[in-house]
Amino acid sequence: MAKTTEINQAIGYAIKEGLARKHMTQSELAGIVGSTQRSISSYVTGNTQPPLDILTHICLTLEINMNQILLIPEFHNPHRIVKEKDELEYMALLDGLNACGKKDFIQTAKQIRKLIK
Repeated sequence: MAKTTEINQAIGYAIKEGLARKHMTQSELAGIVGSTQRSISSYVTGNTQPPLDILTHICLTLEINMNQILLIPEFHNPHRIVKEKDELEYMALLDGLNACGKKDFIQTAKQIRKLIK
């Protein structure tokens, strides 16, 4: 049995969420990216990792940020270059949250900002 890794789980979750957001089936995605439904299912469950060319096509089709699901930190912020490890961790944490989690995170940050002013 294949070992499910953190990256495989992240890829699977991202594909599952992308399919739901696009109202697309695994079979439809497979047809678009040149794969099989069985392979897509294996990616979604985290049992296997798609080859880079298929993953790239999946990300483009489902509008998924490949760096985020591969757990590669984004080092560039449109306003400045982020260098500090703590800043990168907070940005990664925020990027990994769902919409409700982001709202809570931002609300908490606003409360902290009021406390330190």
